[in-house]
Amino acid sequence: MAAAPSQLGAFWYSSPEYKTPNIQYHVQPLSLPAFGQSLDPFNGFTASVCDLRPTSVGSIHITSKELNAHPNIQMNYLSTERDQQVAADAINITRDIVSKMNKKFNPREKRPGLNYQTKEELVKAAGDIGTTIFHPVGTCKMGLSNDSKAVVDSKLRVFGIKNLRIADCSIMPFITSGNTAAPAMLIGEKCARMILDDK
Repeated sequence: MAAAPSQLGAFWYSSPEYKTPNIQYHVQPLSLPAFGQSLDPFNGFTASVCDLRPTSVGSIHITSKELNAHPNIQMNYLSTERDQQVAADAINITRDIVSKMNKKFNPREKRPGLNYQTKEELVKAAGDIGTTIFHPVGTCKMGLSNDSKAVVDSKLRVFGIKNLRIADCSIMPFITSGNTAAPAMLIGEKCARMILDDK
């Protein structure tokens, strides 16, 4: 229980058109339908692939003045042609890597399954089994006051509300190409310094 589930990580390219890695692998020595669900009843591993620079953009909107009212969240995963191609390519790259494994392990694909072959089928499979991997960003974008999509200014102060700042990855206009833990800490530390400087 003291170890992270992902025991192996790697950055790679979904196609030669990318000059820097655009996908990230998180490989876990376990198999399960989705995080939070029970393990599969067989030996296996999970190779999760993350698109480092997705172009699909979602939204979150307040639905009521009531504090307990749920917001309207539209994730819009895989809504651009570019993201769909990366998802399909990532599955095929993973299949190629696994095909080169030592044959004594006799690896067999459980999810999404070898019956998914065309780009359209692979995109559907990616949408069915994909998750956020806990890195959503950008819902409170930092920007200039004339930017209609900006929520906070360069000192992380919420436009139109006094004494309120936001100090997490929601202020990032775009996701970083990798994990968000370090940027989140940096944002929090920077915000703390700005608050102290303003006193």
